[in-house]
Amino acid sequence: MPQAYRAQITKTFRDDAIRSVLLIDDEYHPYTDLAQKQQELIQEIQKIAPKLTEGEQPPEIPENAETAKQALIEAYAKVNLLRESANSITDSFKRTLVAAEFGRFFHQAKCICDVEKQTTQLDPEKVRKSDLIILDYCLTGNDSTKSLQLLRDLSSSKHLNLVVIYTNKPLNNVWLEIASTLRSPKLTSPQDYFIDDKQSLDLWESAEDLYKESWSPLSRAQQVRYILDEEVEVIKEVRAQFWEDVQDQQDFDDAIHNEPTSAVISYLCELDISKKNLLADGGVKSHIHGKDNIWIQCGEVFIALCEKKGNSPEEIAQQPQAVWDKLEEALHSWYPSFYRVVLSELQNRIEDSNFSMSKIVGKPEHEQIALLWSILKEDPEKKLSVSESLLHHLLQDISDELLHRDNKAVPNLIETLANSVVENAPIFVPFKKSNSQPHNEFVQRSLEVSKSNFRTNREEFDKNFYMSVAHAHNKLLSTKRSLPEYITTGSILKSVKKGKTSWYICVSPSCDTVPNQLTDDVARLLSPHRLLSFIKLTQEDLSQALGVATQSSHVFVTDIKEGRVALRVINQVTKQPDLIQLIVKNHNTNPLTSEGMTVTSITSSQKKNDNGKLKENDMILWPVAQLKSAYTARFQAIKSHHEGRIGVDYIPAFFSEMPPAAEPPVLDI
Repeated sequence: MPQAYRAQITKTFRDDAIRSVLLIDDEYHPYTDLAQKQQELIQEIQKIAPKLTEGEQPPEIPENAETAKQALIEAYAKVNLLRESANSITDSFKRTLVAAEFGRFFHQAKCICDVEKQTTQLDPEKVRKSDLIILDYCLTGNDSTKSLQLLRDLSSSKHLNLVVIYTNKPLNNVWLEIASTLRSPKLTSPQDYFIDDKQSLDLWESAEDLYKESWSPLSRAQQVRYILDEEVEVIKEVRAQFWEDVQDQQDFDDAIHNEPTSAVISYLCELDISKKNLLADGGVKSHIHGKDNIWIQCGEVFIALCEKKGNSPEEIAQQPQAVWDKLEEALHSWYPSFYRVVLSELQNRIEDSNFSMSKIVGKPEHEQIALLWSILKEDPEKKLSVSESLLHHLLQDISDELLHRDNKAVPNLIETLANSVVENAPIFVPFKKSNSQPHNEFVQRSLEVSKSNFRTNREEFDKNFYMSVAHAHNKLLSTKRSLPEYITTGSILKSVKKGKTSWYICVSPSCDTVPNQLTDDVARLLSPHRLLSFIKLTQEDLSQALGVATQSSHVFVTDIKEGRVALRVINQVTKQPDLIQLIVKNHNTNPLTSEGMTVTSITSSQKKNDNGKLKENDMILWPVAQLKSAYTARFQAIKSHHEGRIGVDYIPAFFSEMPPAAEPPVLDI
């Protein structure tokens, strides 16, 4: 990893992101607890030797030997209790020295550091508000379930949580326990595990005991690989030996027992891994990323592992720096992608920017009043959509502020970061029509570098991968992330009839698509339905469409069933859009959802008995994507240009080879 990229990861995810630290350990005592213990010690001392008032004499020593002996025994018992109390304070102080060192270290780093001793009921909502959590693995004796439950809760929160597990337990055991527990809840029954695999369930039920007796537990290394997304490879490794061991069993009958499926072997692997799952229930199936003994990432929690070392003052003084360095090592090993680094850097800058007080973003009083008024004056049913528009407006302000602040510091950072993902970034080679090979090699090299930055991607680097990336790039440029609440300008939809998919894009003016906004007599007469204009699209080969993408004749979308799709807007033969009009039923009352909208087309019957009779044809349009405004405007302009064309009459003439002309006749006048 290049040093510049490594340094940016440290800066983005550790140095700039961490402003508050929470230390959780039942052995660490806050200073308030120590002060209370000191007060209790003083009270015990006063019981043994009460403070004398002015002129008061100390009690006399009893002259009777037996009485004196009894007084001495009582005094010794009190002193012994005092010694135990003092030892308790000393032990607490020793552990609190560790907390004091952490507090001193992070205060010097300009971070707020707090200690949480109460571990009976850890509230994840409270804990997650700290940027870094240093968590003792065993919060009650040797019991780690409280820590594991907290990690599970943090993994499903809405905020990325950085956690350092600080423990004196062997890291190889701790890593496997955390990964196994976060990965999934306790293993379900065979009936649930093989719910969609009757063959495997039948095999298991007919030979469960035989399989269990023949199974050799996975090694620790195999368990780690299985957890880290190498299930197929591990199953392939153990399959042959397992089947051989099954056949060697005395109870094996080749007339009854068949070779186990991959699902059966997978279930046996899951049984091994579930033994390290220390939480009885709860949780959901989760994906685990990580590196053995160093880090684990699951959902919204990133966990680094650090071993406690020594109790001498010198060793205690070094522990905060060791934790800090271990977190950096784990982050470098994690190797977040360029995209994730950029997003985290933006989050850091937004949190530092104090936009609510910014003079640059701040609007004049009338504009601020107008923003609130724009919501309050609307019908209750429209307030949510108006609020969404307001949010887009405010986010655009923040985007503009980030773009131009400090002489375009953020764009410059993004450019520098992109150039630092490898030691020698590809040097740009312009395209030359006479010799395109150097440019093509440059494009291929830049794509290889981009793919290598995303380490979890295991696709083959081939033409299909290249098309996927190019399609994704065009889709990112042209489509919005979310779908609208109603069919509007730029909405891309599909219908399916007899297994054939048809595609459409709405090109009616956006003002004519707003529900309950009746702009003309047609809208009023058809209400609650709405007559809208569409261009019928043609699905084309993705490779060919990408080759002419700069002509802006296609839209690139991803459909749940069809996958990556390229759709041509302009008919390749007529060079004109295929315009149709459809009546969207209940457009004013029913929102656009994944269930689709019913639309109607009006056609004329061509049957002999009903020739010319109008009929309605219903179909369902399902939403696929929503184009961005600029791309929508282009296709709407194509529709307007087509409808506004002026045709004039000419007479066509078709010529073929003609015989020589005969001599003209001579006219006698």
